Amino acid sequence: STPPRLYEALRLYLPYHLPLPNTPQFQEHLQAEIHRLLVCVKPSRQGPTVILVNDLPLKEQLATALAAEFGSRVQMEQPFLEANTILVSSWCFWQQHRLALPVPDLLIVATLPLPSLENPLVAGRVAFHKRHRQDWFRLYLFPTAMADLERAIGPVRLNQGMVALLDSRIHHRSYGRQILAALSPSASTRSLNLNW
Repeated sequence: STPPRLYEALRLYLPYHLPLPNTPQFQEHLQAEIHRLLVCVKPSRQGPTVILVNDLPLKEQLATALAAEFGSRVQMEQPFLEANTILVSSWCFWQQHRLALPVPDLLIVATLPLPSLENPLVAGRVAFHKRHRQDWFRLYLFPTAMADLERAIGPVRLNQGMVALLDSRIHHRSYGRQILAALSPSASTRSLNLNW
């Protein structure tokens, strides 16, 4: 049978005010929001904070900006984490190493893990669905992203950590409701409550 803790409400932060990830303003607002989270959210334990972002230039710029303020606490794709580390990681790296790493107290999802059409394997799968006049987003990209998201969030729920989902497509795209339903039960907020 399923352990009862699996049904505990996930603490979920869903800010509404961030620009969409494909806009020029996103990086600046994302950095400011992550900074607020790192300063304001006091974890219940001294576990790491993990920031998941797939865009390579954005990942590197984010790690550099955070290291300028938080110093050696900030690591980029480091497979050995100490307590209180801030790990900046791609989804791929996190999926490969997450079972060997401590469960984060705070998991920050900068962007949803939708497979990139720039990846030749992804482009090939999408082309296959297009040739068969199938909905490639609903049949391939979305389920793949959901599986990655649920794998990343499950351990955080069990450890009573917090997830910050900063990709505002969750609010502005029709699939956002499906994502939120899949993450239930959750106790969500759109503003940072320091006592939450």
